[in-house]
Amino acid sequence: MAEFDSKEFGERLKNYRIKKGLSQENIAASLNKNKATISRYESGEILPDVRDVSIICEELGIYEADLYGNNTNRTTQHNKSKNPFHTDKLYVYFNAYNFRTKKFAPDKYILELDQKQNICKAKFVDYHDKRIYSEGYLICNDEIVFAVMENYLPTSTRVDVAVLEINICNGTEGLMLGGYFGTNAKCEPSLRKCYFSKKNVDFTKDMLEQLKLNANEQETLMKQNALYLDIFNV
Repeated sequence: MAEFDSKEFGERLKNYRIKKGLSQENIAASLNKNKATISRYESGEILPDVRDVSIICEELGIYEADLYGNNTNRTTQHNKSKNPFHTDKLYVYFNAYNFRTKKFAPDKYILELDQKQNICKAKFVDYHDKRIYSEGYLICNDEIVFAVMENYLPTSTRVDVAVLEINICNGTEGLMLGGYFGTNAKCEPSLRKCYFSKKNVDFTKDMLEQLKLNANEQETLMKQNALYLDIFNV
């Protein structure tokens, strides 16, 4: 086993920081430490703890293995957490409960995407007032994308975890069919079909009609007492 070299670790940290265009003060601020500590990291005099390494890599947009000099192929991890839409925003359409009108109606939301080196972050945002409902990350392959999210505010009295599932088998340029899995204000399970689009389009009556349960879904529900959304039969 090769001996760990703290000076090489510090040199890699310095090189990645400079390449990113950040100062020692920038890194220090993200860690809530002073510039002298970052200087000691880069000289190899001391090493950051596990938590600080994670934050540093997030700021620099690199993997932890990059700092340790591990050149292991990370293609699988990258593909799993990449942004397959190549945009920072998706529009989400479904029949939603509007807390303003206290009624269900066709509504539009935004899924904001922020690709980092080893993760694609996601935020579920109100289209009208930009309120952030939840945040999380993407998991995906070439056929399906999951946006796994939880309450945005840790002080929220409502505990909620939501998952958006998006069918990308037919590409990402047109309307993409998917599903929303979450809870309502009473923590009752909520499941419905959604449309996703990279373009801000009108929510038409035809779109809403196609988001209703079809005959196959209703038949399965009656036979198995379980609902399976048919988002791949497009």
